[in-house]
Amino acid sequence: MKKNSLLIVVLSMIAMVFVGCGQNVQPPLYNWGNYVKSSTEYGVDGHNKEVIEKHLQELEKIISESEANKQRVAPGLYAEYGQILFEANQKEKAKKYFVLEKETYPESEKFIKIFTAKAYGEAL
Repeated sequence: MKKNSLLIVVLSMIAMVFVGCGQNVQPPLYNWGNYVKSSTEYGVDGHNKEVIEKHLQELEKIISESEANKQRVAPGLYAEYGQILFEANQKEKAKKYFVLEKETYPESEKFIKIFTAKAYGEAL
């Protein structure tokens, strides 16, 4: 009887080890897509219209996928997207993304207010 009890205890302990070691993988906090590659190309060759458009598309993709998957858009991406739109003379559309950056990351409010005050003549 003692032998069976010991066997049950040992098997139970082994089972607990395997159950306890199971991976509880959390999804990533942010979706970065191909941001690193795209932003590097943009940083190196950002005067090239094709590179700008490609980076803009990558930012659009990251933003839409993040929103669709109910993930927060990574810090700074709304603002970067807005900045590129602003530089492309899409100033009204850009405002939306500056506001989204400020709402999503309240710590960016000071930066957004300073930028938009200079760019638009009013702080958003």
